[in-house]
Amino acid sequence: MKKTLWFYVLVALQAAFLIVMSVGFYAMDEWGETINLKTEPVDPRDPFYGDYVVLNYQVESFPSSKWEGKDDVERGDKVYLLLENEEDGVSSLIKASDHPLDPDANQIVVESRMEWRDQYNDNYRVDLGLDRYYVEENTGREWEQAEDRIVTIVLAPWGQKKIQSVR
Repeated sequence: MKKTLWFYVLVALQAAFLIVMSVGFYAMDEWGETINLKTEPVDPRDPFYGDYVVLNYQVESFPSSKWEGKDDVERGDKVYLLLENEEDGVSSLIKASDHPLDPDANQIVVESRMEWRDQYNDNYRVDLGLDRYYVEENTGREWEQAEDRIVTIVLAPWGQKKIQSVR
């Protein structure tokens, strides 16, 4: 009797975990904030996953004049990006820091991870974690040839983010 009960408890926990993950993904559309970012797509091909586009967001690379934090930030450390909506609806970087930032009414803070700092050119590079976007088979070249694309990203209040669309 005890083994049967434990089995059903474990199955119920697994099912609950999957349901929470699924609901969280769709709940982001309801309660999340959307931002638009400029990107340059690059088209690699993976034989197992098909065509996808690597997205290089403009806000992921910035000069040290926008950095407000420690100089000894390591790769993988959390970095906060303060973004502001421009008149054209695209968000641009105001500043970045390794400590939490307080946004104004027209601003939003996005979490990212430190990639590297180029001391020679005085630039920083961070990773938003949304750099792969899978496209229909045999359309990757079209995506790569596009100059600039606008990516709409949904940011959930609990920290999760996802790509909503690329245009």
